[in-house]
Amino acid sequence: MKRPMLTQREAATACGVSRSTIRRRREAGDLPGAVQDEVRGWLIPVEDLLAAGFRLNAPSGPDVPAADSAAAGTVGHHQEHGHGQGDDVAVLQAEL
Repeated sequence: MKRPMLTQREAATACGVSRSTIRRRREAGDLPGAVQDEVRGWLIPVEDLLAAGFRLNAPSGPDVPAADSAAAGTVGHHQEHGHGQGDDVAVLQAEL
């Protein structure tokens, strides 16, 4: 299965940090699987984000209340019960 890749902007949003934080961590070598795409720019593997210590929160869209979002409920469930990083990856893959 192909691993999910996020643009720097998407990674920053999913992790709740600035794009410059993602860029600095990429430049420091903390995101070794990052590749540059001619169209989308830098693409960051979700696994690299998790390995670098980022937490993915997968926020819901502005017009969908979090209580009604199945993805938001799933992420909250996993975080509350302390499931591993693989659960976060599975949730993101399901969203893609």
